[in-house]
Amino acid sequence: MSLSTTIVKQDVFGNKRYHRVKLTFDSSYPYGGEALTARQCGMSNIDSIILEPAKGFRFEFDHDNLKVQVFSRAPAIVWEEQQTISSNAITLNYPAAYIFYVAQSAAPVGLTDPAATLAANQCKPTAALAAGTRTGLTFHAGLSGVVYVGYITQAWKDVWDNLIQSEAVTVTTNEGTLANVPIAMQSCRITGGTSTNVGRPLDKDDTPATLEYKLAPTTGVIGTAGADVVTGLVATYVKKPASGFLSERLIAEEAWTAASNVNTPTYPLLLYGYSGFMVENGAPPVALVNVAGSLGTDEWKFVFNTGEVKLQADAVTTGTGMYIWGRPEEIPGLMDLEIRNATDLSSLVNVMALVIGS
Repeated sequence: MSLSTTIVKQDVFGNKRYHRVKLTFDSSYPYGGEALTARQCGMSNIDSIILEPAKGFRFEFDHDNLKVQVFSRAPAIVWEEQQTISSNAITLNYPAAYIFYVAQSAAPVGLTDPAATLAANQCKPTAALAAGTRTGLTFHAGLSGVVYVGYITQAWKDVWDNLIQSEAVTVTTNEGTLANVPIAMQSCRITGGTSTNVGRPLDKDDTPATLEYKLAPTTGVIGTAGADVVTGLVATYVKKPASGFLSERLIAEEAWTAASNVNTPTYPLLLYGYSGFMVENGAPPVALVNVAGSLGTDEWKFVFNTGEVKLQADAVTTGTGMYIWGRPEEIPGLMDLEIRNATDLSSLVNVMALVIGS
């Protein structure tokens, strides 16, 4: 079943028709919008449509594709979305602005950029993250089953507006500098004579081993291991804006001291800056697993049961935090997002539209 219409009133003003039309939606919304033709509205051509909001939904007409798109309030943060890999891929429920981890049950999954060749236990965005498009992830052929993804959605507009994707960074003497100061690193692919792979972040004061990089969060300087013979880096990150919420709420480098293997940020954590890893001064990075997963060696997970986010590791004494602090209700300028594919909208009947055309 598709979008159905009922014409309730027809007027003519000059050479234009003005029709009042009732729209009725069906039980399975197709992401991208429901087709609506001029003929369904009693016209041969649609110039403009004014759609009234209904039941918490907002509507837009896509003139290029002749479709009615449905929008609603969406979460700014998805802490852990469960998906099942099919044909080596998944599609997230919302368009992502920044992905802060991917994991299987009690096992981390490395995240890299779309142009990378995947190695074991790795995934990548199927394509560059695109405005208004649900994000796809492609997985190495050796992975299957359920995965867990934490991400910021494009409803948090400031994050999306400041996302830098697949920036090529020139490395000289094992050091390169990002074009912008970062507030969150989604991925950093190390390219060199001995490796082309997912880089693991370190505290800026530590010495990188193979496939590790140290980040100076206030400058964007990245240092790599000499053994990697690094020729370049490919970085995806959220840059620090000149002003506003993200700039004001940034904690670039916070020293944590663990209690019972739990690091607690000083402030409530909204956006975590080291995707997939926790940085520990003087020690290798620890990889992130799902919230319900059991911790293995050099693994950690979020802990939510205190009303604030904590970071728990299997054996940790310190940590270095980079994050945006606050509470979800404080996030400014949240945007509505298009509803998910196959959403049941059968309760949306008699949605009023004023159609102008000829």
